[in-house]
Amino acid sequence: MYTRSITMTCAAVVMTVVGLSSFDVACGQSSSSASADQPPMIPVGLDAYRMWNRWPYQRIGARAYMRSTYDRHGNNNTADASHFLYQLADDFNVSLDVEGAGVLYFARYNHWHGSPWHYEVDGTDHIVQETTTADPNKKLDHSVFIPERQFPNPLTWTYSITKGADLMWVPIGFERRFRMAYSRTFYGTGYYIYHHYMRGAKLSQPVKAWNAKTTPAADVLDLLRRSGTDIAPKPGTPEGENLRVREMTGVVDLAAEEPVTLTNLTDGPAMIRALKLSVPRKHAIAFSNARLRVTWDGRKHASIDAPVALFFGTGTLHNRQDKTFLVKALPVNVRFDEDWVHLACYFPMPLYRSAKIELIGPPERGIPNITWSMRYHPYTGARNHVAYFHATYCDHGVPEKGKDLVFLDTNTVESGGPWSGNFVGTSFIFSDRAVLNTLEGDPRFFFDDSQTPQAYGTGTEEWGGGGDYWGGRNMTLPLAGHPVGVRNAKEATSELDLIQSAYRYLLADLMPFGRRAVIRLEHGGINQSVEHYRSVTYWYGAPSASLVKTDELDIGNLTSEAAHQYVSPEASEPYELTSRYEWGPDRLGVAERDHPLARPKHYADFEFEADAGKAYYVWLRGVTDGGIKTDATWIQFDGHIGTKEVGPTYRAELGFGNWRDAVPAGVWSWASGLPKDPPLRITFDRPGRHRLRVQVRHSVHRLDQIRLSTTQTTRPKSAEPVKRRKPLPGSIDEIVLDVTDASGLHGDFRIISEPTASIGKVLEVGGTTGAFEVYPAHTQVGRITPGSSEFTLELRRDNLGVLLRRTLDYKYANQRAEVYVADTKDDEPEWQSAGVWYLAGSNTFYHSYPRKGGELGKSDPVVMSSNRRFRDDEFLIPRNLTQGRTAIRVRVKFTPVEIPLLPGRAIDKLVWSEMHYSAYCYVMPEIRLLANSDR
Repeated sequence: MYTRSITMTCAAVVMTVVGLSSFDVACGQSSSSASADQPPMIPVGLDAYRMWNRWPYQRIGARAYMRSTYDRHGNNNTADASHFLYQLADDFNVSLDVEGAGVLYFARYNHWHGSPWHYEVDGTDHIVQETTTADPNKKLDHSVFIPERQFPNPLTWTYSITKGADLMWVPIGFERRFRMAYSRTFYGTGYYIYHHYMRGAKLSQPVKAWNAKTTPAADVLDLLRRSGTDIAPKPGTPEGENLRVREMTGVVDLAAEEPVTLTNLTDGPAMIRALKLSVPRKHAIAFSNARLRVTWDGRKHASIDAPVALFFGTGTLHNRQDKTFLVKALPVNVRFDEDWVHLACYFPMPLYRSAKIELIGPPERGIPNITWSMRYHPYTGARNHVAYFHATYCDHGVPEKGKDLVFLDTNTVESGGPWSGNFVGTSFIFSDRAVLNTLEGDPRFFFDDSQTPQAYGTGTEEWGGGGDYWGGRNMTLPLAGHPVGVRNAKEATSELDLIQSAYRYLLADLMPFGRRAVIRLEHGGINQSVEHYRSVTYWYGAPSASLVKTDELDIGNLTSEAAHQYVSPEASEPYELTSRYEWGPDRLGVAERDHPLARPKHYADFEFEADAGKAYYVWLRGVTDGGIKTDATWIQFDGHIGTKEVGPTYRAELGFGNWRDAVPAGVWSWASGLPKDPPLRITFDRPGRHRLRVQVRHSVHRLDQIRLSTTQTTRPKSAEPVKRRKPLPGSIDEIVLDVTDASGLHGDFRIISEPTASIGKVLEVGGTTGAFEVYPAHTQVGRITPGSSEFTLELRRDNLGVLLRRTLDYKYANQRAEVYVADTKDDEPEWQSAGVWYLAGSNTFYHSYPRKGGELGKSDPVVMSSNRRFRDDEFLIPRNLTQGRTAIRVRVKFTPVEIPLLPGRAIDKLVWSEMHYSAYCYVMPEIRLLANSDR
């Protein structure tokens, strides 16, 4: 190795290159034994951590899924907590049930809620809990997962550090089946990421069933403990010498909005292993808005083009608490010393030919004396084994009501798709006003044309490793964090204090895709937030597909069935189903109104008799259709009608109703104001005739009765309607109003039929004008069968296995089948087992949130059904049954799973549903470096 100095006058760059010499590998060629027509090895279990250098590698034959306790109605019921697939016992409430070989890589719970948790691996039940479980009504200053040896820090973290969540990154392998269940259901929020592996896939080690004797290896724990330090190979070390690591360093000055090139590396193929920037601390805030831009192999579009601060994991470099670390993550960190702020990135970044790395000055002013360094080494593997690193930035502006924010759609970035690779994380600003309730929004991720999200979470701060909005506090972990932001706007001493951001990085739990990734995030509980989001999405992507659709079968379409030789002797006749997929709220009401209107267009008036001087407690019997913001209404009495005021005597600052703070959607209940507050009351200064006006605060909900009572001073225990009685003047202690007492309905108020109401009719609030359908229902055709179906699918001869996707009717619970494959050339097919295809649960589920019993309360199941019956599900057909064939014959043999939704409840009809099948062949990506780099 040798050193030579090069002084460059343009853009005031002074650069020193250490050890820069020609590679022994010609550009674009490989000296490795790795073959471009064979897939690379997939790190499994703890290898997925220790082999973090393989972050950029294709995962052919692996699929990732994120399941959770989300509200199946697409709303935000009890903040997406406590929705379960089925119950086996009061202390066995199942939230996840999967078959096949795989690994659970991550689980997140709100605090300790749900503990003890059941981890049932291949039929053996293991109890995992947290130390707060012994007395869940008392928070601890320090808590841990137990057994602690099997679940050590830093692969686990609890709420005392995370500010609201228990996080588990210990790989839990299963060879046949994994089931997770909660022993307690109060506030049982959770989401979980697991991988399924194709049988015969090239894995770093066999998938083995986890047991209570399994303890994580010390090297993995040490790696995670090194977060915030320089984890990349270095020159002069045995590892660095073996890899032939080189380092480049330099100093640049940035002019406002002007680009400066740090380096134009032309020694590909190579792998960048570290990229560091340091700036004088006095310029840190301005440097937040500088941009990092990296272009691979002379391509038309940069693959990294993002604000510096957000790229390195934080919404701003404003360090209000004078911390050493704003970000102390594994792949990135932001560290302060007395005079400097240091930013480092250790995501491995492959390049085939060249890399141009630039900084662009912030808009407000220039920044002098920025030091940088970059380390890299030759890449000697096949081109199509790895993918470019991307950091896609998006300023989302004003969110569209009802629609998810799209952080990434690989079909629309950098000249469009297809792309194949891995989704590996996000860094995003979710408010610049310290508005935390926007965090109710759920993550929804879609891969490779699936209409059902393969990943569906429970909230934004949950995605960022927190719970209950982190309590407004900050934290930074190796793979998740909330680095900046105050608890509320009142605590801010600067506008920069109001900026709120979070990060989440995926390593073992990364999410592979073969042709397209769509990363979406809900804004607020039902996509009604107006906060200003900005996001960086990290992903590895090669500009070529590793999943190629080769055939599809439309069930119920006789032409398609005949073309695919579809045979299903016990199948039903084709039937039409009009429904929806799980895409969040499908219908929204008018926007929330923070006060009554003086001249409303939408209202209902009532008249009644009352006595003077009596305190009447006001109760409403109501029910909501959907989200948490559907459950309150404004009520004004007498002189306040026609004003914007809420009467000072009844002090309903948040309106009347608020049923969703006590019961789930679809459940009738009596309520006044918020459950935790004293009931609202009104006292009249004169006897006789009085007026009451109802206006929209939230929509949509339905009112059955309005009750003014001098004796009902606490919330009624029974949700049943009350009987109306005709009192005498002077003894009017009970007033009960229903729709027959309405003296006028205007705008968004109407009377509708409701069999469960006191008189069979109710007042619908906010259900028409101002409400809109976010996405309409659509119709598909399918069949159901209690037997077997067979069909033929065309493939590519060079396939490496097949992903088979099925669209189904999720009305039918726990659909399970044995899948067999045969060659189409055989007159008498020799069927070979491909495995078991199982989808637990259905669109009918139960919600259990024992409010009265609290933390130690017994489960309180309420059965619900969503209006989302369409579901796409996936199955991996092993390579040894498909490779070299241009078509296969598939047999799907239904094997019923006789598990009731609740113990003692009748089991509904058990059948296999099929509406559409699609075959996607795994293939090796085709990487071509074009001379004009027009992609």
